[in-house]
This record gives sequence, structure tokens and C-alpha cells, in this order.
Amino acid sequence: MIPCAPSLRKYWGYCHSMQGHSSTLHFTDHRGQSHHLTCSKGGQQGDGFETVRFAVTIHPSIGCVFQRHDDCTWAAICDDIFVVAPLQEALASVAKLKLILKQDLDLDLDVPKFNCYVPGNRLDDDQARALFKDTLASRQSFSDLAAIDAGVSTKGPRVAGVPIEDDEWVTKFVAEKVEAVIFDVGEIDHVLTDGMIHYHMMRFCQNTRPGFLARNTPTPLISDSLGSLDAVILESMCTKGTGGTHMDWTHEL
Repeated sequence: MIPCAPSLRKYWGYCHSMQGHSSTLHFTDHRGQSHHLTCSKGGQQGDGFETVRFAVTIHPSIGCVFQRHDDCTWAAICDDIFVVAPLQEALASVAKLKLILKQDLDLDLDVPKFNCYVPGNRLDDDQARALFKDTLASRQSFSDLAAIDAGVSTKGPRVAGVPIEDDEWVTKFVAEKVEAVIFDVGEIDHVLTDGMIHYHMMRFCQNTRPGFLARNTPTPLISDSLGSLDAVILESMCTKGTGGTHMDWTHEL
């Protein structure tokens, strides 16, 4: 029996049905035109209750791994999972978690997005990566985790998407995230011709990611980066909304 809160068991059939089958979504856009979207398995991003359904669905599987690796300290927030342990034990538990989630729920952990944070000042980044590679080579079961190498760091961790460490590292992290959003804005400008869809993409997608960082990161460390992003988004929306005529506006307007 997989350990979990007893009250959750009665919901398992429902959650498995909701998460385990592909579907076709129907929606009507702002012009009244109907559309169908072919979707894969899993929940719909943007669904207000999806966070709860997702957490309930994966809880028994990750709880099973947590219990069997009690030499590690665990914490999980939906799809953000944290393991605090010596490197050998941490990798063993993550390798098992990857296997169990695939077997139970057909979920594939995105290994390149994993981060391995080595605290303290005993190792620099290069030494930490070398230690990580040596540890990976010590067990065949670790081979599926090789791509995590890009995320090995001694500078600072991310906790639920928020950078935590010294000011220099946090500032650099936010600047890189903002640059990625600015690039996306440029791509959207080239692809989308519908002004309303463009507006919603700017408001609900491109503005959401930096907004999360802004709510959880000290303002002095991010004000410059977010200021440049605000300018790019504003210029994009004005250009799309006015066809570029805003360039002729006077200060009185």
C-alpha cells in the first residue's frame, strides 16, 4: 500500500481519470469564433483548481519515495521538489523518484531543469561539477541524471522559482530571466497579427513571469531589469495597438 493521507484515496479514481486521458477542448474567442484544441494528458494550465488536483494525484507516488529514503530531507510544492542530503543519497532518491513517477503516472521529470546546489565555500563551481560527474559515474542507476550537470552551482539555489543567495547572483539570475522574456516579446511581435490576442499574451504570459519574481525578490536587486522589460512591453503594445502611430504622439497626449 502506497502511503498517503487516507482522506485522499477516495479521490484517486477521479484524479486519474482527469489527468490520465487526452482530450479535445472547445472554446470561443473574443470574436465569437469557435475553436478546438487537441490536448495531451494532464491538467490544463490556468485552471484554478488544477494545482490541487495535481498535488493530490502525485502525492501517493512521491510520498512512497520520501518514506523509503528517510535519510533525506524532502519538501515539495506541486512540481517543485527539494531534496537536502549528501550527494550520493540525494541522487539515489531522485533517480528512484524519476522511475516511480514514470511508472505510476507517465510523468517525465525534466532533468535538464534540475538544480544541484552545493552550499558552503569549500568548492567552486568547477570543483562541484567535477564531484557531481564522479558521483554520477559511481552508479549505473544515476545515468539518467547526467543532464543535470548544467544546473550544478555553488552560488545559490532557486526555491520555487525564486533565487536565494548573495545580491550579485540574484541580480544576474533576474537579468537573465528578463532577457529571455524580452526575446519572447520580439518573437510574439513577429508572429501575432491579432491585436487582442497580442494584448492578452503580453498581459497574462509575458507579464506574469517577471511579476512573480517582483513579488518575491528584493526590489533594489531587480528594479533596473524590470524597468527595461516594462519599456519593451509598453513599446510592443503601443506599436501593435496603434500601428506605430504612437511615435508621433506629443507629450500632451
